[in-house]
Amino acid sequence: MDEMQIIRKETFKDYFKPGCALGVIFGGLSCLISFIDGKNSLRYSLIMGLIVWSVMVFIFGGIAFLGHEYFERKRCIKRLKSKKYSFLHEADFQLHSDLFFENTYKEYFIRILPMTKWQNPRKKIEYDIIEAYYTFPAEEDKEDSLTGNYFLGKLYFSNHCVGFIPKDWMNPNFKNNLDGLISILKRENLKPFSKKDWESSFGKKLK
Repeated sequence: MDEMQIIRKETFKDYFKPGCALGVIFGGLSCLISFIDGKNSLRYSLIMGLIVWSVMVFIFGGIAFLGHEYFERKRCIKRLKSKKYSFLHEADFQLHSDLFFENTYKEYFIRILPMTKWQNPRKKIEYDIIEAYYTFPAEEDKEDSLTGNYFLGKLYFSNHCVGFIPKDWMNPNFKNNLDGLISILKRENLKPFSKKDWESSFGKKLK
């Protein structure tokens, strides 16, 4: 697996823009309140507004950026390279820059999406959603009837994609889960759907 960059290119602007916008709002209010008070000069009020703007940019553009885009991503990347995901590494699944796995496995395009759910501020649950993409003739639309409980867990079929959380979610056997999922797709005569074809059709509609 290729080395994953911790800090993604051109992501700082995603943090700078909201910080800058909030800085303009709060900085402008601070400047206005300071000047209306009548005790401060216009120059002093402008300086106060600029200081507030700078603080907001620093908080969102600096602290938030480093906290989420560096430290949190670094922790996630380390987890996704752990033994838990060794089968995916061996099967040449690629780790996307948005931190999920994808690859074509036994002709089917597969994605594994690591998820985190916070039960409370101190306790979180980490699990994975497995998705596979398929196609079938339009006149044989049967996705609603396919959604239900299987030996792997409850499978949800929609928009030519099936997804589920493995029953063994704490320590999933990805090989067994993927092989079992593909056996269900083949049994139901759902054909492989390539990443390019799905994203250019159903993926584009969902966006």
